[in-house]
Amino acid sequence: MTAPKCKAITKDGTPCQAYALAGSDYCFHHDPARSAQRREARSKGGHARHGRHVGPVGQADPVELDTMADVAALLRHVINDTLKLENSLQRARTIGYLSGLFLKALDMAALEQRVIALEHALERREHHG
Repeated sequence: MTAPKCKAITKDGTPCQAYALAGSDYCFHHDPARSAQRREARSKGGHARHGRHVGPVGQADPVELDTMADVAALLRHVINDTLKLENSLQRARTIGYLSGLFLKALDMAALEQRVIALEHALERREHHG
């Protein structure tokens, strides 16, 4: 046996498809006896959504991205900022994605340093030989 559906009619004229609350003919959104609870829930939801930011929005200093080490440093900073946000599936996915990019940037930074060292060694060899 399924619970009864809400008896309210939506704004577009169709019957509400939500299930009625126990002891009521209406769902939470349409039950006249729950208007104060709905108002409080909307207020809490609005407060939870607004004002989420890690630092001054739109006021970040420009960054220099000349080397892979610079990219790795930026990714480290962004990952740390992301960790400060509210825990969510989206946050977890973002951290996972950024962590993968960070590991690649570390590998590329190490390779970049090796190439630079080899170039310097070749230059020294040319000057001495």
